[in-house]
Amino acid sequence: MNVSSLVAFPLLALTFAATGAPAMAAAQETSGASAQAVTVTRATLPNGLRVVVLRDTLAPVVTAVMNYEVGADDEPIYGIAHATEHMMFRGSKSLDASQLAEVTAVTGGDFDADTQNEITQYFYTMPSQYLDIALHLEASRARGLLLEQKLWNQERGAIEQEVVQDNSQALYRLGIKVQAHLLAGTPYADDGLGSLESFGRQIEAPQLRAFYAAWYHPNNAVYVIAGHVDPQTTIAQVTRVFGAIPAAALPARKPVALRPLVPATYTDVSDQAYTVVSLNYRFPGYDDPDFAAGQVLADVLNSERSDLYGLVAAGKALGAELDPTEFPKAAFAQLIAYVPVATKPQVALSDLRAVIAGYRMTGVPVDLVAAAKNRELSQAEFKGNSIQGLAFEWSQALAVEHRRSPDDDIAAIGRVSVADVDRVLRRYLDDRSATVAYAVPKAAGAASGGEGGRHTENNTIPPTTHAPLPAFAQHVLAGLSVPPTTTHPSNFTLPNGLNLIVQPERITHTVVLQGTIRSNEALEAPSLPAGIAGLTGQLLPFGTARYDRLGYAAELDKIAADVSTGTSFSLSVVSQNFERGLELLAEDELHPSFPAPAFTAVRGRTMGELEGEATSPDHLAEVRLLADLYPEGDPARRVATVDSVGRATLADVKSWFATAYRPDLTTIVVTGDVTPEAARDAVARYFGSWKATGPAPNVELPAVADNAPASTTIPATGRVQSSVTLAETLAFRRSNPDYAPLEVGNTVLSGGFYASQLYHDLRETHGYVYSVGTELAAGKTRSTFVLDFGASPQNVERAQTLALADIRAMGTNLLSEERLRRAKALLLGEVPIREQSYDGVTQTLLGYASEGLPLDQNLIDARAELDATPEAVRAAFAKWIRPAGFARVIVGPAPK
Repeated sequence: MNVSSLVAFPLLALTFAATGAPAMAAAQETSGASAQAVTVTRATLPNGLRVVVLRDTLAPVVTAVMNYEVGADDEPIYGIAHATEHMMFRGSKSLDASQLAEVTAVTGGDFDADTQNEITQYFYTMPSQYLDIALHLEASRARGLLLEQKLWNQERGAIEQEVVQDNSQALYRLGIKVQAHLLAGTPYADDGLGSLESFGRQIEAPQLRAFYAAWYHPNNAVYVIAGHVDPQTTIAQVTRVFGAIPAAALPARKPVALRPLVPATYTDVSDQAYTVVSLNYRFPGYDDPDFAAGQVLADVLNSERSDLYGLVAAGKALGAELDPTEFPKAAFAQLIAYVPVATKPQVALSDLRAVIAGYRMTGVPVDLVAAAKNRELSQAEFKGNSIQGLAFEWSQALAVEHRRSPDDDIAAIGRVSVADVDRVLRRYLDDRSATVAYAVPKAAGAASGGEGGRHTENNTIPPTTHAPLPAFAQHVLAGLSVPPTTTHPSNFTLPNGLNLIVQPERITHTVVLQGTIRSNEALEAPSLPAGIAGLTGQLLPFGTARYDRLGYAAELDKIAADVSTGTSFSLSVVSQNFERGLELLAEDELHPSFPAPAFTAVRGRTMGELEGEATSPDHLAEVRLLADLYPEGDPARRVATVDSVGRATLADVKSWFATAYRPDLTTIVVTGDVTPEAARDAVARYFGSWKATGPAPNVELPAVADNAPASTTIPATGRVQSSVTLAETLAFRRSNPDYAPLEVGNTVLSGGFYASQLYHDLRETHGYVYSVGTELAAGKTRSTFVLDFGASPQNVERAQTLALADIRAMGTNLLSEERLRRAKALLLGEVPIREQSYDGVTQTLLGYASEGLPLDQNLIDARAELDATPEAVRAAFAKWIRPAGFARVIVGPAPK
């Protein structure tokens, strides 16, 4: 589930069928200028539930977001809104917690929740044929929530782990102080996470029941449903399931009384690889007439042509941005710089102040205001490119901002003038009342090693029991079959060897492109300094044969295109500008100018970043894990250092570019409003003259032997929770027939949240962890199996013992047919969900092509997973997974 923008937590669901209310007449409209404009259908049930259905036929998928208009602003006890959100997955009178999880899992669905200041929202994304299941699950917790003390006692441990996790981060600790100070006197000062004090002493079942009874009513909710559904049928379904839930009187909202601004300074020490410095200001909220101008101002300052980004281009900062966090009556904006550890915070603060002082004196550049507005207007075209994204965009507009549609924000931005932006900057970004915050890294000490695998194992844990599915969901497991494909890509190979894949989509007038150049600097250029590939990629945006850095950014602004370059590159643009966007992408990707001053600045910036990484816990953990998994001299252990990058020359950069940037190792995927033939012709026009020299180099890592067990603890300043990673190498290839049974078994272990074995044992039953997961990362020549979890130091060994027992059982015990079918159903349901956005389609196709797999590998995998037997799963785990062979790295406190 997620608290505001600061906290995160996953979610679950239940079932209750409501009847008796007639279907409502629904009003229909269209939104946007998309190729197939999104149909918007609205209705309000007699009980006050507002329903908005957005028909988007991109994929046979639906996202349903229930937005209750209650959050941290309305809580009488710190964190109770967040606690109630958690308890919404602990069972109702019609479904217990296991059923909630299991029903969602068998559909292959995605689910989550988040608690914000104004709303608490719950969502499901499922194959669209299961919409009725999502409605029943949501209705189950819309009334009859159990909220029993014993269930809260179980959930309390998990939510306390979340508090510990977030409070281990210096940037979170600083953020809540800044928020409380700038918004003192308002409900917005409450970030909503909660505390160990409030969860441990103040919140119990009676308080949870009172809060739920006060706010969780249909007349306090907005239900947004987006996807490949029939609007009128959907309204009728919602009416049937939710119509009998009664409305209720709502409590009064807390008043907003902003106090006068008073300057303040907050500092902390962090475990990050860089220093973070921020100037923080009060800013206009959603209801303020200046809200739209504030959004444009943020876009102006975040432009790559702004003086703020100029700090990055000059090597003074690793990154810089203006980041607003809005509420209805007010907001706060953080002007942030991320700088190398050697840079004093006072210097970074001076640089930030100088940027704002300069714009206050001269005004914001007229052309940057025009570019910002143009980008905002163009982005409206992209809103139908993701079914899930569409549902959340409308939820934000309706339930949080109280607009009629997201188009209201776009219209307001269209009315913003340069004078409006200048006025907002001078009124709000006032250094005299700014709040200063900074976090400086502090090394916590050297890593401590130990023998791995010497933990006490418990092989007597009883298997997880799985409640029967409710009647409305039992049909999911009947007659499982491979879903029909919704993508039909065209595949071309250009004469220069470049592989092009095109998937036409007509939902919006947009095109997205992603590309990759397969490369490996350790194999292709072992004599060049480590880190040369990253250094080269960072230099690409600093000018081309035709444009300098600012001129190139200005050309992108003219067509509101987003471009990234390097061995992974991308383009997002409205379809009418696709050709020009492709031309600009090719200009930077193929013809960089590599100016010497930029090289000096970027190399210095990179060295500053690496200096911080050298002692940062997360980097040390990565290096330690690579050393534990792979032998001395293995290419995977090659990492950039301050010394290696310091030795790099501009000639080295040009040498790496000439070696690695080759069309015959490049794959491009284009998805969107373009025909395969037009895309092929355009790519050939701008990338066709690109030539490779000599035979293609080997970029595939060699096979590797099994690693030995190991254990390392790396202290981290300020962290009170331990982040635990256990990993092992597998002499296994993606093409191995055992891939499918391993995936099925891995789904049993950690697929479907509470429905998984690990979540049930480690979180739901014992509360040892907040999150836990396993991953099979299978490659062409080598693979890994990874277990991750976060826990308090006293729970690390307990959690690990339980997790390894579950993993061991996969290789010794046969899965029941019921458990196997549920895992298969989840995997089959995920097939269409991966294709519910342009980005998802593009990434899936690019991943398959880059690995040399067929473009319909998802269907090939689905067929093999469907055929997997209990014996095949057991045999695969027994053969490949070594429960006693993990290398363990802990970041944070050592286990107690």
